[in-house]
Amino acid sequence: MGNGDLSNNSVDESISALENNDKVKRHSDTLSANQIQHTKKVDEDFFKDIILKSIPKESQITNIRFEGPYVALYTLNPKFSLTELTYYLSSLSKNVKKRFVVRTDPSIRLSEDETRSTVIKMLPNEVTISAVFCDDATGEVVLEVNHPESVDANMVIDIAQATGWIAHTLRSPHIQSSSMNMIHSTQKSSAKERNLFLQSLGKRVFRPPLILENNDSNLNFVNQTSDKRSEITELKSKIRNKEEIAIFCLGGVKQVGRSCFIVVTSESKIMLDCGINPGEPLGISAYPRLDWFNFDLDEIDAVIISHAHIDHQGFLPTLFKFGYKGPVYCTEPTLPLMTLLQYDSVKISKSNGTFLPYETRDVNEVIKHCITLPYGKPTDISPDITITFNNAGHIMGSATVHINVFGTHNILYSGDYKYARTQLLDSAVSVYPRVETLITESTYGNTVDIMPDQSVVYKTFTDAINKTLSAGGKVLIPVPAVGRAQEIMLVLDKEMRQGRLMEAPVFIEGMISEASAIHMSYAHYLGFDVRKSVSNGVNPFQSEYFTVVNGYERREDVFNDENPSVIMATSGMLEGGPSVEYFKKIAPDKKNNILFVSYQINGTLGRRVIDGGLMEISMLDEKGKVKVIPIKCASQKIDGFSGHSDFNQIMNFTARIKPKRVLVNHGEKSKSENVASNIFSRFKIRSIVPDNREIIKLR
Repeated sequence: MGNGDLSNNSVDESISALENNDKVKRHSDTLSANQIQHTKKVDEDFFKDIILKSIPKESQITNIRFEGPYVALYTLNPKFSLTELTYYLSSLSKNVKKRFVVRTDPSIRLSEDETRSTVIKMLPNEVTISAVFCDDATGEVVLEVNHPESVDANMVIDIAQATGWIAHTLRSPHIQSSSMNMIHSTQKSSAKERNLFLQSLGKRVFRPPLILENNDSNLNFVNQTSDKRSEITELKSKIRNKEEIAIFCLGGVKQVGRSCFIVVTSESKIMLDCGINPGEPLGISAYPRLDWFNFDLDEIDAVIISHAHIDHQGFLPTLFKFGYKGPVYCTEPTLPLMTLLQYDSVKISKSNGTFLPYETRDVNEVIKHCITLPYGKPTDISPDITITFNNAGHIMGSATVHINVFGTHNILYSGDYKYARTQLLDSAVSVYPRVETLITESTYGNTVDIMPDQSVVYKTFTDAINKTLSAGGKVLIPVPAVGRAQEIMLVLDKEMRQGRLMEAPVFIEGMISEASAIHMSYAHYLGFDVRKSVSNGVNPFQSEYFTVVNGYERREDVFNDENPSVIMATSGMLEGGPSVEYFKKIAPDKKNNILFVSYQINGTLGRRVIDGGLMEISMLDEKGKVKVIPIKCASQKIDGFSGHSDFNQIMNFTARIKPKRVLVNHGEKSKSENVASNIFSRFKIRSIVPDNREIIKLR
């Protein structure tokens, strides 16, 4: 669809319509000053009239309405609307500064079973369908197929014309994903609710700006000078100069965990991430300080999730538990990965008897309110804020968030990012036309935090495993299910196949297999080399060396097997999950080794083991009794596998972005301060490390 320039808000929509009057006139009646004034009211009928006069009747549009961040056009003629109509919408999008989306009229949509049978007949012989999901809220059908690259744009148009559904393809996973099935089930059962939500959100997104709404003299000024470009420009400047921007730091500053910020403008409030700190047992230390920021959840225009890790989204379901009803924006892969981790958190809390501030039904509310966006598409989320996601290189679907406020101030929220290629992902995007404020992570922010060359990392890794396997021991690799697990799987398979690593069974337990299946479904988000391998029919997560462990009994078989082996299990910080159970068995034997390949947050068991001096630990056994576990095994931290940028990469990223101000977060205090100090000394850029519960005024 036509994307247009989405850097301005509704004020500019009115002004731009005046500036582009000659373009609009080619397809519609001239917009009068009275019509322009009318746009300050969120009037779908007004836009409907303008659009219908601007597009051919062959498009057979039956309805036009605001839906979320889009203007949705419903059509009886999908073939025309998905081809020729797009040219008209592209021009119109530039004029009215809105993004359009074409949907099919519900009256022409076939049933799900009819759609499946129809599509099967239309697809090439080499394409096999594993699943079909029709979303009544959007008129889209998700097709899981073995060769999604074979379903080209022309085929999508033909499917839309034949079935009344606009097709989106995913690669069939090697195993069924329970989280993706739950997402589809929840979306199907809540289609009417979601449709009403999108309509309500559309009116909120395209509401009139308060700055203009509360100043009738400005409106009169517009009407009096509709033909004077210089005065229109002056009005733009006056309105924009009133825009105030502040950032409220609610978590993730001078620490790793519970990332959460709120960007406040004169028009909007948006939340950036909403995580927890897994290393803290108490709520006030583990959760974002929402108690400090005195606000009503209804005031929040949107929550933006940069990626699926718990420290960035683990508190999100709690917002819905306490009444949040707004949108959540994330990338397409982030939704299933985030859902997987949230459901697992509920499962672990129930089995361990620990407190979790949300339940399964709250996770389902997140699903209902999620709006997924691709990389590189500017999207209006409020009257004065446009966001754009770009690859962050951290995990699949991770995103840097570019925030444009009223066309006058640009914020880049890095989230967690890797400014270098890995086995799994391409490097973080660093090309932006303008960034006034950069919010950067600093996980590895000490000057000495320099990742070794990849060949050195692999050799250190394989040498450590070979030494343990040769001695008849077992190697435990605690890994986060999402990101590091897939990276390590690729490395283990490659190193064994090429003879640098002793061949041995690799046992995989936890959510790793399902997370890997989701990676296959969204393989187009992975790095170039992996995408090429997948397109050639090779599943990099299904190796002859890998054995998936399902259930307690199979785990006992791994324990009782005296042969050397490698064990990969979640969680990565030894905080719950099967990795803790393996730790209990592996720790007492000096032949064994624990390799840590990801960051260990302060307070976690993994961090305590790495820091040394921990000779024993009291833990509950399988019968619920306290047992003292002696720690005699070796332990080693392997630097270089992290999905975070090292010190040099942070510096290089900042130099490439060229911001005017830098806020440093997501790092221990000393590391954040070191990053801020070096950015100022090297680049003469204002850099600060705020405190949690601090307000930073940007303008």
